[in-house]
Amino acid sequence: MAAVNTEKKGYRDEPICDSHVHLTSAMPLEQTAAWLDGYARYFGCSRIALLGLPHSSRAANTDPSNNLKALYLKSLLNSESVPRPGAKAESVRCLFYAFGGLFHHFDARDTASGFLAQVEELYETGYDGVKLLLGKPELRKRLGVPLDDPLFDPFYRFCEDKAFPVTLHLGDPAAYWLPWDNGHAPNYDASFPTLDGLRAETEGILLKHPRLDLVLCHFYFIADDPDAADEFLMRYPNAKFDLTPGSEMYAGFSRHPDEWCDFFRRHRTRILFGTDADNWARSFPLTEKDYEHNYSYIFNLVRNALEAKEPFRFEDVDWGPLIPLDPDDETRRLIYSGNFIRRMGEPRPIAPASACAAVKKLIPLYEAGEVPGSPERAAVDLKNCRVMEKYFGEDAKLS
Repeated sequence: MAAVNTEKKGYRDEPICDSHVHLTSAMPLEQTAAWLDGYARYFGCSRIALLGLPHSSRAANTDPSNNLKALYLKSLLNSESVPRPGAKAESVRCLFYAFGGLFHHFDARDTASGFLAQVEELYETGYDGVKLLLGKPELRKRLGVPLDDPLFDPFYRFCEDKAFPVTLHLGDPAAYWLPWDNGHAPNYDASFPTLDGLRAETEGILLKHPRLDLVLCHFYFIADDPDAADEFLMRYPNAKFDLTPGSEMYAGFSRHPDEWCDFFRRHRTRILFGTDADNWARSFPLTEKDYEHNYSYIFNLVRNALEAKEPFRFEDVDWGPLIPLDPDDETRRLIYSGNFIRRMGEPRPIAPASACAAVKKLIPLYEAGEVPGSPERAAVDLKNCRVMEKYFGEDAKLS
């Protein structure tokens, strides 16, 4: 049975694996679970990766509980016992995966052994991979060392040896380093790393760790240069890109449609579907109109690029007519689902005792007011931690 958005827009009735979904808004876990379930059904997702972000680009948005929220929701929503309000028996069931992010102090407490211990814990607790936001220029500036620094070698080596997937945000649109048309200063001044510098660090990682399963999200911010993208993937056979917007990517594809169509055909096993959807909804219960208004513009951008037969326009920013990539059926299937399934397999089993121990470490920090951010957000996250403590502490519930 086709999903609502598929029927409305006339897309192909194919399962979609969304490799790039976040949980950055402060929201009770019950509401977040309802949002995710509705999102999966409305857009026809058969698998969704929840990418934990202990840090955003702003220091005040530090959320050390974010990894555990992703793990909790993976466990809860993958459980056969969870009621699915409004779901029909013939609906495609969605499987959820949890990626954990590294937590940083941005000082001398950040050590190679500490990062190794973190990823070992993520692996043993049942996460499905690691999400790194450190390639975001603001965070890379705070970090103060290259992404290929020996500080991270034990972490990358562990991920390489365990075939533990890593998804990395590297860079931002090239225009962010340029002055605005109205004369405003650029987003990033000379104190920030450059896009070329960040790419050199990425290549440094892959030269040292060639077997690393690395997805570079937002198409590596390289959609303006098909030749450079092709050369990169040819040099590093385990690197992959996801199609998660920035919408400027799709304007870039449209400037070189023939070259990109050929690129997608030749590299079709190394491109993943993604949206960057986030739990920022505020009214509950969510209706079909809410999903359409809040999320369809990013979802439709990616699907139109892969399915439209005529030039189309993005619903949120006017980039002018966008030319679809017009991939063949097999290329489209691999991007929609095949590459994700081959990369991820089935969700890894969770170790509830380890998850419960991790929650128990966080609760005193929230109670003492030691987590950055607003008191309102901290209160919501403290309640969420107590929900997770109870859930993971009841081993029989997860067996």
